[in-house]
Amino acid sequence: MNLTDTHSHLDYFQKRGMLDSIVANAKAEGVNRIINVSASPDDWNNYEKISKQHVGFIDWAIGIHPSDIDENSDLALDALASYFIGPNAPVAIGEIGLDYHFLPKDKLQAEEIITRQKEIFRRQIRLAIDLNAPICVHARDSVDDTIKIMTEEDFDFSRAVFHCFAGNLEQIKHLNSRGGRASFTGIITYPNAEEMRQCMLTQGLETVMFETDCPYLAPVPMRKNVNEPAFVAHTIDFAAKLFDISKEELGEISTKNAYEFFNLK
Repeated sequence: MNLTDTHSHLDYFQKRGMLDSIVANAKAEGVNRIINVSASPDDWNNYEKISKQHVGFIDWAIGIHPSDIDENSDLALDALASYFIGPNAPVAIGEIGLDYHFLPKDKLQAEEIITRQKEIFRRQIRLAIDLNAPICVHARDSVDDTIKIMTEEDFDFSRAVFHCFAGNLEQIKHLNSRGGRASFTGIITYPNAEEMRQCMLTQGLETVMFETDCPYLAPVPMRKNVNEPAFVAHTIDFAAKLFDISKEELGEISTKNAYEFFNLK
């Protein structure tokens, strides 16, 4: 089996002294690569350290999540490029983007937050262009605005993955038509997620990738558990049935797509 988890947050397990066992579980299920994706500058040194401890198995992405933006974000971004010097450099900038899900009810406050999110998103897109890096996009309740900003910044959509895609069928078609792609989580296994399954099938096998977004969003039949990279096997098994191919074949296809997108060796 050859499986790849293209989006995880392994600091959850590291802080609990569980990382070694989580890595062992993943390998036992056929997971051969994990992308560990940062959310805050507070993560960056630690994520780099984890990657150095698991060379060739755990790679990392560097970025500021829209919900983690603060008064120090601009200063942190001044230093981001330095992480791309030398071995164990990040394989992407992420996760970055827009999140309108938890905005305050006060209209003025919400507009201020959105404006700041857009500023930091634009800056990280420009860094990705300068560094020739792909981006891992977070777009919650904001897919259209996210695509609009990427278009305005003239970003190459083929270098963008919308992780844990949460848009609709029309939006995935638009994203794909621009050359962009989505990656899919255990959400596709949930009974009420038919539109998400259709989004995955619409995108098709040519660019499909899978992720856990662990420790969140455990797939069926592991819903009551904390999600971990090993569980991507359940998501891929479920998806393979929808594509009418074997789990092994879908694992190979999605891993090939991930290696090409993230330029993994």
